[in-house]
Amino acid sequence: MKRHSTYLLLALLLVAGDALAGTPINESRAVNTDARIDVSNIKGSVTVSAWDKPEVAISGTLGDGAKGLSVEGGADHLTIKVQPPDQQGWFSWGADTRMGDTLLDIKVPKAAEMKIEVVSANVNLSGVAGRSLKVDGVSGKLRLDSAAKEVELGSVSGNIDLTGTADRAHLETVSGNIRTRRLNGQIKFETVSGDIDAESGSYREINAGSVSGDINLRGTPDTNARIDVETMSGDVHLYLPAAASARLRASSFSGSIRSDFGAVKEPDHGPGSSLEATNGAGAGQVKIETFSGDIEIRRQ
Repeated sequence: MKRHSTYLLLALLLVAGDALAGTPINESRAVNTDARIDVSNIKGSVTVSAWDKPEVAISGTLGDGAKGLSVEGGADHLTIKVQPPDQQGWFSWGADTRMGDTLLDIKVPKAAEMKIEVVSANVNLSGVAGRSLKVDGVSGKLRLDSAAKEVELGSVSGNIDLTGTADRAHLETVSGNIRTRRLNGQIKFETVSGDIDAESGSYREINAGSVSGDINLRGTPDTNARIDVETMSGDVHLYLPAAASARLRASSFSGSIRSDFGAVKEPDHGPGSSLEATNGAGAGQVKIETFSGDIEIRRQ
């Protein structure tokens, strides 16, 4: 009889654990239309969409192992955080191995300022067009469609996919790929081994760097635009309008250069190649340097 009681107790504990693992989330807070909203999740997903209400609505399910969901702050600044089992290092490093997926679905005012931190959670964001958008991740994918004026995105191994019209944007990864569409203004890309693929609108400055990742840049530079690209072994592909006004300089220690603008020089003895050319009035500036990567500058 005692053995049966023990089995029954274990079964009840297992059922209770399963119930907690899928605990539904249903929270809402009144905020200002331009409030700052901070979100952090360790494992699972964060989905953010904009609406016209002065309110933040949070739904989804809490993952197994999480202590709970903390929602703190007021109308100007609201913090939404999935609480880990215990704190270990930066942003509860390692807690994702002891937690199930927490799925957050958050609606915010369109003009909200957003800051999101995740570890192994994916981030999907659309419609938010506040003053700034900042997202930091480790291994999750970041897929964002935003008209925020300033954008700062960082990831270790997760890919970044951004569509937007930010006037200032800074995107950085270690091994994740970076893909952007329609960015304007001042743009900066940094990666170690990830590839960069950017199709911009009208921009005034692009600064891009990688160690081994390839860089592909398209768009329409302003009259006085500056383009500065540097890699170690990654290839560079730059596409410019035929009428672009710019002074171009490119060099590769051991790679090749192909250009539709000006003539490429190659030494009689030894590796390497270089390019110096002026297109149109030469108002803008293009500078590309790589150690062993190839360079292509083409008319788009």
